[in-house]
Amino acid sequence: MEIKRNINLNVKKTVENSVAGNEEFHFYVDEITSNDYMPTYAGKADEKYTFDEMNDEFFEFLNRKANEDGIYIRLVFATASEIDGESVFELEYGDNKEEFRTKDIDDVLIFEFADFGIKVKGSEVTFGATIEGGCGQTPYFAEFGSSKANEKFISLENPLNKKVIEIMEGMIL
Repeated sequence: MEIKRNINLNVKKTVENSVAGNEEFHFYVDEITSNDYMPTYAGKADEKYTFDEMNDEFFEFLNRKANEDGIYIRLVFATASEIDGESVFELEYGDNKEEFRTKDIDDVLIFEFADFGIKVKGSEVTFGATIEGGCGQTPYFAEFGSSKANEKFISLENPLNKKVIEIMEGMIL
């Protein structure tokens, strides 16, 4: 499974597809620093674009940031629980909601909530997740299969991640 790809991504269409009417803008798109941290999310960015509406200036800002250190676009939001020996995940993406169940409890991590998306830097798109830095630290991006976070959470053996990558591939425009 390829986690990094060179894609001619349309940032505007992909962002519009990902937000699909949700109002918590900052949770869906963030600029990334050179070490994969998300300063805007924590209100610590040197440069911010105040979001009022998705207008041309906003997308010019995102395109510029995507070509500098990169941006993160959240494509899938998930909550999890364990019911009768199964891991049950509620997945929200675009304007869709679906349930994903697996009996492979040992290969998945039950979490309160998580978000999965892509890092876009130039033409390189990397699939991964937002990882909470803990203790109020700024969240950062970790690609699937890396050792930058809980390895069970971002493992490529994780059946949830396989499903999430399949969903995200269909959302990239």
